[in-house]
Amino acid sequence: MIVRSKIWGLLVLVILSVTTTGCSNERRIADGKPIRSRDASNILKHVEKEALDWEWIGFKMDTDIELDGESESFTMSVKMARDSAIWISISPALGVEMARILLLPDSVRVISKVPSNKFVFEGNYDELGQTTGLPFDFYTFQSLFSGYPLGLNKGKDKFISKVDARNYFIIEKFPRSVKKLLGGVDEREIAINPHCEIYVTIKDRKAKRMIDRTDEKELIIKRYWFDGLSFMPVMDVFVDLSSGLTLKVERSGDEGHRQGLLPTKTHLTAFGNGIDLRCTLHIRRSRINRKYDLPFDPPEDYERRKSL
Repeated sequence: MIVRSKIWGLLVLVILSVTTTGCSNERRIADGKPIRSRDASNILKHVEKEALDWEWIGFKMDTDIELDGESESFTMSVKMARDSAIWISISPALGVEMARILLLPDSVRVISKVPSNKFVFEGNYDELGQTTGLPFDFYTFQSLFSGYPLGLNKGKDKFISKVDARNYFIIEKFPRSVKKLLGGVDEREIAINPHCEIYVTIKDRKAKRMIDRTDEKELIIKRYWFDGLSFMPVMDVFVDLSSGLTLKVERSGDEGHRQGLLPTKTHLTAFGNGIDLRCTLHIRRSRINRKYDLPFDPPEDYERRKSL
């Protein structure tokens, strides 16, 4: 009986510790107070627990893009097999497919069906990046469409955390070279003002020498925000000190799947390095873990291209 009572007592403590955490944050928010602090590893553990558990995803999205002052709206049908393939069909308002895209981990394939510009392209992500201006690979697109933080490497990256109103904020720790490029500013100073602008402050010639000697991955500063109650990824912000490109991904809403969190709306902004892009992705309906066919049959009479 004593052993059994100890076990039950332990279970009660565990349950209470889980339930009171969320409740205490809800009460704090209701009282106008910031949520209680957590270390970065604890935040990421909860983010992983609440993340969408999927092998297949399918959805339709209303897509609005503004690039260099020109706007375009269309519908994207997206089907994804985890770590294997992303199939995209793009249609204008009238519903006639104008392009089909197949993203694989090591290649990009496109069929353009635009009457005046019919072609088939097969290449890699470097070529796609040169066209879009965005350094996205297969796994970046997969994270973007599945609502997971972009470029988050829990095993290798090291972070510090802060509370930012009702959100948890984490920022990757800076290597020494990055601190020098920022004039001595480190990640802890950024965490005090998490929305601040980040830029190289030392002189151009010296900065160029330091940038040339630094691994390009170390030159990308990563900042993440997570909802303090649900641990939904709210915003990712990346600054590339080498190119000057800033990329921001903002998420809102929840599709309400029992398999975990999937945002209803994603807003992507990219600027700097000659890019001025705004894109909104709004899911109309989504299905999780239903297998799909991913047809991709380029017409024989379409022009074959090696570049986009």
